[in-house]
Amino acid sequence: MPIPSGISNEKGQFLHELVCQLDPTISLEVGLAYGISAVYICAALQIRLGTRHIAIDPYQYRDPYGRAPEGAGIENLQQAGFGEIVELIEKPSYQALPALEADGTQIDFAFIDGWHTFDFTLVDFFYIDRMLRVGGIVALDDANWPSVQKVCRFVATNCAYSAAGAVGAPATPTWQRRLAERCLAATPLRKCLRPEARRGPEALGTNGQCVAFRKQSDDRRIWDHFIEF
Repeated sequence: MPIPSGISNEKGQFLHELVCQLDPTISLEVGLAYGISAVYICAALQIRLGTRHIAIDPYQYRDPYGRAPEGAGIENLQQAGFGEIVELIEKPSYQALPALEADGTQIDFAFIDGWHTFDFTLVDFFYIDRMLRVGGIVALDDANWPSVQKVCRFVATNCAYSAAGAVGAPATPTWQRRLAERCLAATPLRKCLRPEARRGPEALGTNGQCVAFRKQSDDRRIWDHFIEF
């Protein structure tokens, strides 16, 4: 019986290849559910001293939405032989991530697949960025949703990250963006717009259902970074 997971084999292989390239010691995932993405990630880890996969999911054993049987993700990971390296944190990500950051946790790879509103996804990225080592990779699922695509656009145009790949169905441009692109395509006003307004997902490398970014450096922006003079 197939497991009703949002992680396709294509996305799973994409995550597996990213982790294989990195050879991380500590990986982190927001959203566990059936544990399918975690199995792909853990299968790429080289087990050694300190290796662990942190899974943040407040609903693994008490899901009020009934999306997955209780403990399904942990059970699947145990059956796959990864139970000993997985650390489950049963708290919302906006509570778990600040606590990990405050404890000095550093990670090499992260996968954001939690609550897909813009604010929750951006908060997840904010704290993951503070823990992710330079050279590490963060991947976001459902990046073709407008809310998550906005976060991808922000990361690509304002943070010290470069596109590291994308797979899956591309984002469908909103009617507002299509109209703006047609109106501004051949006008001098286009040059006056900020990069995030004049570059589409294709140019930013964020045109897919699962999008990955590689961290190039720590955040060196100053407080007046967004002030326009």
